[in-house]
Amino acid sequence: MIALPPLLRQGARDLVDALPAPARRAVRRAAGRPGPRQVPLDRLDAELAVAADLFTTSEDRARAFLDGLTLVPPGGHPEDPFSAAYRDWTWALYRDISGRTGYSLANEASPIDVPAALERPFPFATGSPSVVAGDLEARGSVLRSLGAAGVVPPARLVEYGPGWGNLTMDLLATGYDVTAVELDPRFCELLTARRVPGGRLEVVPTDMLSFRPDEPFDVAVFFESFHHCDDHLALLERLHAVVRPDGCLLFAGEPLQDMPYPWGPRLDGLSLWSMRTYGWLELGFTPAYFRRALARAGWQARRRPPGRGAAPDVVVARAGSARAGGAARR
Repeated sequence: MIALPPLLRQGARDLVDALPAPARRAVRRAAGRPGPRQVPLDRLDAELAVAADLFTTSEDRARAFLDGLTLVPPGGHPEDPFSAAYRDWTWALYRDISGRTGYSLANEASPIDVPAALERPFPFATGSPSVVAGDLEARGSVLRSLGAAGVVPPARLVEYGPGWGNLTMDLLATGYDVTAVELDPRFCELLTARRVPGGRLEVVPTDMLSFRPDEPFDVAVFFESFHHCDDHLALLERLHAVVRPDGCLLFAGEPLQDMPYPWGPRLDGLSLWSMRTYGWLELGFTPAYFRRALARAGWQARRRPPGRGAAPDVVVARAGSARAGGAARR
């Protein structure tokens, strides 16, 4: 089989994504990619118990098991993905999957041991060469995309939800001025302790929607974090006050994928594990919806297709001419 260049592969993927769900599944079956097996909600705990047992001995085997299952897609979602009714539908689905009565920011807490994480943070603590390689490739893609967007040191960056801080340390070591917005106090402690000597780092212990900078940044970076925000539409609006009129947003490793609905809780095994086990919010977005959401908030987006290996999709968004001009006049 002839390997297509990345841009053509992405174009083909976008064409398939635009098909109605039955047609998408038929195309994938014809291509020999029928997808993971579907399990009903009442079987979810039994399946995740198998994954929990596998995680005790092998990260790779557990992830491979989770990659092989998905939840039976729910039906009946409201047509307008921007409506209050649709949002209520997504929260009902989250409650069903997570087994919780509701969502709060406290659900995003991670069970980390800070001293242990200082010695071997994720992904290195997994002991999985493939997981480590994937993370390194993804972080390299972020740095490459920043350079391609003309954002070079000593630019001022705000990184939302840095978690373990691996990308944060890469950015600091490269010479960027970084403000890290992190909700989890243990991750804040870890970020402060891991600070690169001489690096310009400020850790702000707050959630994404509550952050208010004293002055705007050159770029706002979301690396595998935007999908944890419980009101992504409000955040997209608020980001106009966070970055300069000529600045940009960079989304990397966010789940832009084929889904049975425009946006909502993801149904893949690892996302199900994360929501059911920890209560984390694991949203996903179809590429078409994500473009619409950005445009609705006044952002013009360009999607950079993934490269080789585990390099993620990267979306760079800049303020539309009307919003940028208005901001400049204010």
